[in-house]
Amino acid sequence: MFDVTMPPVQDVCSQPFWEAARQQRLLVQQCPTTGRHQWYPRAHSLADPGAAPRWVQASGRARLFSYTVIHKGGVQKAPYTCVLVELEEGPLMLTRCPSERPLQVDMPMRVAFEKIGDTLTLPVFVPMES
Repeated sequence: MFDVTMPPVQDVCSQPFWEAARQQRLLVQQCPTTGRHQWYPRAHSLADPGAAPRWVQASGRARLFSYTVIHKGGVQKAPYTCVLVELEEGPLMLTRCPSERPLQVDMPMRVAFEKIGDTLTLPVFVPMES
């Protein structure tokens, strides 16, 4: 389990995402006008600012865009790997990778879910073969 000392903000824009994550489903927003997907949660569509985006199920597949290993003193679970993945639907998502396998940019990744306590489940990404 990963130590979260400052949990993510769960507000009116992001609540559907966090609720779906608790059910081990990955959601992203989609513009109702253009069909473009977006991440992070917003009250308006990036492609059509007058339109409210809808939540849709993401495939859970991605490719590794970039990553870094965090070495921070005083953190129980350091070092840990922070990854930026490009979702199959297009948006980039910043999360972490709990896998200890070597990573390589452009490698295929898939979503996994990590339960943190009773109320928080984080989507994380691991190499596709994991």
